[in-house]
Amino acid sequence: MKKFITLITSSFLLFLATSSAYATPIEGVIRFTGSATVTGTYPTISSIAFTDTYVSLTDANVTGDFDGLEGWAATFTDYTFGDSLPYVLWAVDSFTFTATNFSIDSLNPALGGGLTGTISGSGFLTSTDPLLDTTSGLWAITGELLNGQVSFSATTVPAPAGAALLGLSLLGFGFARRNKKAK
Repeated sequence: MKKFITLITSSFLLFLATSSAYATPIEGVIRFTGSATVTGTYPTISSIAFTDTYVSLTDANVTGDFDGLEGWAATFTDYTFGDSLPYVLWAVDSFTFTATNFSIDSLNPALGGGLTGTISGSGFLTSTDPLLDTTSGLWAITGELLNGQVSFSATTVPAPAGAALLGLSLLGFGFARRNKKAK
């Protein structure tokens, strides 16, 4: 029992020491609004060119490390399907999102002859802030297409890597204790 308490205490102290020495993952949600021009017709869309992109004005749509960016102009990079990846999708203030995956998830006929749909994927967030670490993220662009124009809302949500790491360490402690009891 004494060894187990020593192990937990030393692990906790090691965690405190390393967590203060390294940058933390980027956390929060950021949503954008804007418009774009889509080249091609469903199901063969060849490119998407973005215009007038801004961070959402709604406070609830911008949380965590992105808080305070409401209404800021964002730079979205036009994308041609088939371009090499990774690909810088957007940048705002000190944040940049690099897409590593593009997928046309669904495009469905909409009222008035247009299409509604979702393009999504994964990638990673970076920041020029040295206290923030590169973080895996998910993104989606949803919109309504009419006459080659799409008004869209894009969302980026960092993946919960920290929670997964904590869960794995707790599982490791559980297995270590179980093996000790079996002996």
